[in-house]
Amino acid sequence: MSNPIRFGALAATALTLLLAPALAAKPAPKVDAAAGKKPGEFFKDCPDCQEMAIIPAGSFVMGSTPEERAREGVPASFGDHEGPATPVTIAKPFAMARTETTRGQFALFVKDTKRPIPTECAVYNPAKDNWAGIPGKIYNWQDTGFKQTDAHPVACVSYQDAADYAAWMSKKTGHTYRVPSEAQWEYVAHGGTTTARPWGNSVTPICTKAHIMTTATFAAIGSPESWMDELMCASDQSWTMPVASFDANAYGVYDMLGNLWEWIGDCATPTHAGAPTDGSAQMNGDCNKRISKGGAFHSRVWLARPATRGGGQSGTNRPVASTIRVMREID
Repeated sequence: MSNPIRFGALAATALTLLLAPALAAKPAPKVDAAAGKKPGEFFKDCPDCQEMAIIPAGSFVMGSTPEERAREGVPASFGDHEGPATPVTIAKPFAMARTETTRGQFALFVKDTKRPIPTECAVYNPAKDNWAGIPGKIYNWQDTGFKQTDAHPVACVSYQDAADYAAWMSKKTGHTYRVPSEAQWEYVAHGGTTTARPWGNSVTPICTKAHIMTTATFAAIGSPESWMDELMCASDQSWTMPVASFDANAYGVYDMLGNLWEWIGDCATPTHAGAPTDGSAQMNGDCNKRISKGGAFHSRVWLARPATRGGGQSGTNRPVASTIRVMREID
């Protein structure tokens, strides 16, 4: 008569050997690079992923006051969109890309997804003195009409390009990336301050803090605009500059003001009236249009403020002065 205990042990051993390949093939748990990180610290979800900054929870006032707009000389056609000033509380930390998405990073996305190369971009048209593009000429993120390297922010992108890039980052890393809400973007752009810009209310330091209209850019586009004695930065740097060319703000994030306009996840609304107060995106507007923030290389000084709101069509509209910045939810 066989020993039932010995037989059971042998059967268990045989079962373990049978299942061993399946157990070995089980993937290891995904490591969260953000785990244990504190505000002010940085991480990357993969070697070629963008570096992300941990942003603390907190409260701030989104938009601008009439006093700020009057001091800055903001035209009513822009300023009326910046109010009413709206208190917002962001209850949990999140992560924001330290830089605008570079041309090199966007190229990896295009290659991996086999995304078609666009054949349109709204560049400056000197004959028409506008930024609506040049009929019969093809420009896109690979050829913007001015010199760029893979270290420059990707230009000539639409809101849909930005959203698809964020979705690709989510699939690539297993974490939730997306285009930030207006409240999240503006909160980071202020860098923990309550002033018009992260360094204060004074305009004077802006030429050492952000890349806005310079004398070189003004000359490069044929000096078509009247300037009304506004501040212009004396520099030979025209068009875009490589990301992180200026100092980071208090959250460790670069270029929130100037260089290129950054697409935002909110649907377009004329004002902040009825905006969410929890930091989420406003989805009760015109979702065929999206908000953009921050100003660009050809912006007047009053445009380069956290409160400024730009925007455009969300689908195939690709302004030459538009780029991407992504955020990541903290799991």
